[in-house]
This record gives sequence, structure tokens and C-alpha cells, in this order.
Amino acid sequence: MNSDKNISKYAVIKNTSLESDDIHIESGAQLTNVHIRARKITIKSNASLAECKLFSDHEIKVGESTVIKERTIMNAFNGISIGDRTVIDRDVFVGGIQSERSRLEVGDDCVILYRSYLNTTRIISIKNNVGIGGYCLIFTHSAWQNVLQGNPFKFANVEIRDNVWLPWNATILPGVIIDNDVTVGAGAVVTKSLPAFVIAVGVPAKIIKTKKTGLLSENQKERIILEILSDFQGYANDFLKLKNVVSRSSEEYILQFNETRLRYAKKFDKDFKSFDIVVSFKIPNEMKNKYEWIELDTLTACIKSEISRHFLTFIRRYGLKLKSVSPSII
Repeated sequence: MNSDKNISKYAVIKNTSLESDDIHIESGAQLTNVHIRARKITIKSNASLAECKLFSDHEIKVGESTVIKERTIMNAFNGISIGDRTVIDRDVFVGGIQSERSRLEVGDDCVILYRSYLNTTRIISIKNNVGIGGYCLIFTHSAWQNVLQGNPFKFANVEIRDNVWLPWNATILPGVIIDNDVTVGAGAVVTKSLPAFVIAVGVPAKIIKTKKTGLLSENQKERIILEILSDFQGYANDFLKLKNVVSRSSEEYILQFNETRLRYAKKFDKDFKSFDIVVSFKIPNEMKNKYEWIELDTLTACIKSEISRHFLTFIRRYGLKLKSVSPSII
């Protein structure tokens, strides 16, 4: 058998077993106390895997800047594919009865939290920006008693589409499709597919509301961002111990740190300084070429300072997950 092993000299691999003749590991990847067995292994740049085990008879692919934490075990006969910037928390288990169709697909910017169980007898497909809370259960296989005696059984794929939130202890049964932007209540048991933009709660889960996501007015959005900035001010001052002073007007909200200003602005005709971090819903390109910036409508940012990094981390708790871009592509 031909061997194809391409491991960057800038990858950090410690106490790790990689069982494959086709291995590609990019720069910045870190693997510590990891065991992976697959026909093909691909670990993208800056991925971080620690004390976990991944098994497949086909390809295992882990995306750029994705994190797989301690004691996680993942097994899917027909392949495991995890996108970029996704987090798989501690003690997550993927596996169960395997078949020729067993597969796990997880997109970009997802999180699967503590001790969730994903049964991969069939395909589990999780799209982008999906949040799965701890102790969640996702099944593609349901059978135990003798089916020839009239007992129930079901084998079917599960698909969870973009921007879905499953809080802790939710259960998803075989054959369910959860469409875009669905919110499921904590502890719910989803037995039937759910259409886009709904909130479903209970056992079994029932739709209680249709959301109007994306229809907030400019004034409503501004009230929310001002609340977030006020919350960040207290967080920076009391938790991060980064002292700051607030100044605000009808057009601006400014947090002044020692040598940096986080500056939310509605208009851009005032005097900005080189140490300003510009925050707004839409920022002119000429401003983007001069300052650090955080643009809320496009969920993109161009940052370099400690304050801006803290702010981007902080606003993730509000569901705002911004991607950093290079000044060269503006």
C-alpha cells in the first residue's frame, strides 16, 4: 500500500497514535494524547485535539481552529467530518451500533457540549452555527425488543440545519429534520421534523411560537447593542480588571481604556483617533482602511488589540460570532 504522510513541521504532536497510510496535518495543529484510526486523516491548521479518540473506516477530517476536548470518543464507520472553528466538549460520545451508512457531519462554528451522545447507526448531519447543549441525545437508531413480535423499530438519518439551538438535555429521535433557525426548549423530546424559525418545547416537542428573526428595526438593534456595551463595561471593569470610563451621546457610546477606545458610532463625521476600535452596524470602507473595526450586520471584524479580542469573545454569549478578516481583503 502506498503511504502518503504530509505533517507540517509546525504542527505539535505529543503522545499520539495515528493509524493511517494517508495523513495530512497542517501548520499550527496540536495533538496531545490522541488516538486516531482511519483510512485518511486530515487535520487542518490550528486545530487542537487533546486526550480524545476518533475511529472510522473512511476519512476523518477536522477543520481549521476546531477544538476536540478530553475524553471525547467518536466512531462512525463511513466517515467523520468536522468543519472550522467548531468545539467538541469533554466527554462527548459519538457511536453506537455501526453500519455501512454510519457517518457524522458537523459544519462550521458549531458547539457540542459536555456529555452529549450522538448515535451514528445512520447519518447525523449538523450544518453551520449549531449549538448543542450538554447531555443532549441524538439517535438514528431505535430498536430493542423483538420486531417480529410487533415491537417498534426505526433506522433513519437526522439532519440539523443552520443556526439551530438545542439547549441542555434535548433529545432528537430518528428521522427528524430540524430546519434553519429553530430553537428547542431544554429537556424537549423532538419526535417529528420542525420547520424553520420556530420555538418548540415539551415532551413530545410542540411548536409554541414562530420567530421573526431578522426583522428588528434599527432602533431595536441599537437598544440591544447599547445594552451589550453597558454589560461589557462592567465585565471589563470588574472581571477583567481593565479600568475604563464611559462617555455617551445620542450618536456614540465610548469606552475609554488606558490607550484604547471602544467606540460605537452611528455616524462617522467626527474626529476619530488611531487608537479607536470602531463598532457599528455598517462601517464605510474608508474607515476600515484606517482603524480596527467590528461590523455587526456582516458579523466581521478586523482587530489586533487586547480590548477588541476581549469584546469579540464577550459578545459570543449574545450569539454574535464574528469572523476576523485581513485588511487586505477589504
